[in-house]
Amino acid sequence: MILHSRILGHGFPILVFHGLFGNGDNWISFANFFSKNFQIHLIDIRNHGRSFSSKEMDYDLISEDIFEYIKYYNLSRPILIGHSMGGRAVMKFSMKYPLIPKKIVIVDITPRAYFSDTTTHKNIIQILKNVNFDILKTRKDLDVFLKPLIRNTEKRVFFSKCTYRKKDGKLAFRFFLFGIEKNYDSLICEEIRNGFYNGPTLFLRGEYSDYILPKDYFSIQKLFPNSKIITIKKAKHWIHIDNPVDFYKEVSDFFLLYSTIQ
Repeated sequence: MILHSRILGHGFPILVFHGLFGNGDNWISFANFFSKNFQIHLIDIRNHGRSFSSKEMDYDLISEDIFEYIKYYNLSRPILIGHSMGGRAVMKFSMKYPLIPKKIVIVDITPRAYFSDTTTHKNIIQILKNVNFDILKTRKDLDVFLKPLIRNTEKRVFFSKCTYRKKDGKLAFRFFLFGIEKNYDSLICEEIRNGFYNGPTLFLRGEYSDYILPKDYFSIQKLFPNSKIITIKKAKHWIHIDNPVDFYKEVSDFFLLYSTIQ
């Protein structure tokens, strides 16, 4: 099965991979900006968005999904960009198939295992499992239900945006929660390793985020020796939303470097 995507623009292909629970639509503003000069593929990772659901999900399988997608659309040496879980998917794919990506952009994530996120994410999964869309009819109803359980307004808005209406009119999440829960540890708590990618690599970290720390720089350089790490000011984990101006500038400069070094 081929991953679902939304394709905008024409030109050199840029494949964009979202984070956990998200989907390609989270990156529509990015696509609108860059589709003037590139062909942007907003891709839904398995168990997310409109892509297929599966009880199995790890980065080897996701890498195969990406490989099949590139082959299906006959894309030559695309640039890959991934945020959070999507960044880990891009890292694994580029290490497994180092000759395919022309270059990669990793947004606020590293190859290390993230044990510190486990409790928070698993609590959120339990909360989401208790959402009953037979009772909650609107996104406002969902927000009222989530408010005492998830204090962070940005997170509640994010989950509200990750809903859609089924043919029967009921709301539903745009992710397969069972598949995510079953494979959570392999996605978040296992280190990305076994290989390296020597192509041009840009790591972007948020100034107020702790997902990329100075202690991570050595392991990043070891696996991605042709990489640079840049901090985006006034940004947390969702860099492309918190500070799109600086984020777009750094990505644009990196893409421009591609066009001058073939």
